[in-house]
Amino acid sequence: MNFIPYGRQEITAEDIEAVVGVLKSDYLTQGPAIESFEKAVCLEAGASHAIACSNGTAALHLACMAAGLQAGDSVVVPPITFVASANCARYVGANILFADIDPTTLTMSPLACRKVLEQAVANKKPVRAVVTVDLAGHPCDMQAFSQLKQEFGFIWIQDACHSIGATWEDNQGIRWKVGECPDPDMTVFSFHPVKHITTGEGGMVLTQSDQLAHKLRQLRSHGITRESAEFVNQTEAFADDGSPNPWYYEMQQLGYNYRMTDIQAALGESQLHRLAAGIVRRREIMAAYHARLNRHPHVSFPDVAESVGHAYHLAIVLIDFASVGKTRALLMNHLKHAGIGTQVHYIPIPLMPYYAAMADINEFPESIAYYRRALSLPCFPQMSDADVARVCSVIEVTLT
Repeated sequence: MNFIPYGRQEITAEDIEAVVGVLKSDYLTQGPAIESFEKAVCLEAGASHAIACSNGTAALHLACMAAGLQAGDSVVVPPITFVASANCARYVGANILFADIDPTTLTMSPLACRKVLEQAVANKKPVRAVVTVDLAGHPCDMQAFSQLKQEFGFIWIQDACHSIGATWEDNQGIRWKVGECPDPDMTVFSFHPVKHITTGEGGMVLTQSDQLAHKLRQLRSHGITRESAEFVNQTEAFADDGSPNPWYYEMQQLGYNYRMTDIQAALGESQLHRLAAGIVRRREIMAAYHARLNRHPHVSFPDVAESVGHAYHLAIVLIDFASVGKTRALLMNHLKHAGIGTQVHYIPIPLMPYYAAMADINEFPESIAYYRRALSLPCFPQMSDADVARVCSVIEVTLT
């Protein structure tokens, strides 16, 4: 009996060939494969700039640094997300404010966010940034947050680590790719093995801003520049004839080694060719789950807005365990014994000991209600129809 994890990478012969090509080349890092991958993602997502880095958390950290966030600033984050969405702001010393989720789409509620923004203004400490999260691959309410940004003037970081390849349609009937809209200042992707495409570990920040792109590139590589037009120390930088000294570089700000290797980039660009087909298959899997499990009176699924093309990084099912009279732990253990992996995405951040003193979890009833019912089922393109049926059968038997 094969084990079915909740997520799994796929490595093809083409992927291996792409990686071997880099291994045989002159560059394992800081070479041409990085720029090639960045350009490919720009083309796929409709962005002007893409800055590859070592992982999704690093990408979020870079976005906060490039935005100029610092100690004393406030950043709004939803409670239901991986801790990195909040940690990135803490890395630069910013304070976290939480805004509850919308109970239908599970992304940050624009109404809840507005209340947080208004309260911050009333306290004379306006919010500097908002980190929205496209949970499971469903884009947040892009138009609502665009309007909030116009009203309150915050920096918008779109955590799209789940939603590469997703789309949404605006009120004028224009369909946008995630990463294409200029309203978010920066959009972040992750290339962890359970994501749509993988580089092993890896991340990327997309932006339409030339200025932010320049900051991001410098910050991911120690804050160093080798561009002679940017040099500050003229005496050291230039020879007597005015030509730049060939060895010279300048560290102009405190940056990090958040670079991606060419090995990773080659794998990512190869995988990118299968992104669209993979999303089609994920949607088929979700449709099969809906058709089978919706028959149970205490099982449901999050809504998908009509305007959204969902990417389905996660297959989240909502189960009223109290009404069924079975616990989530029982179901997960039964599935595990049947060779099926599941997970919960996510434990609300305010329940984490580190964040518990910063927020009262009782202030976020929708997040708690979601968390009590949520379970992520296996969903990845290599799953067969028989695999999906097997998952459903174990759930049906256990909940009976």
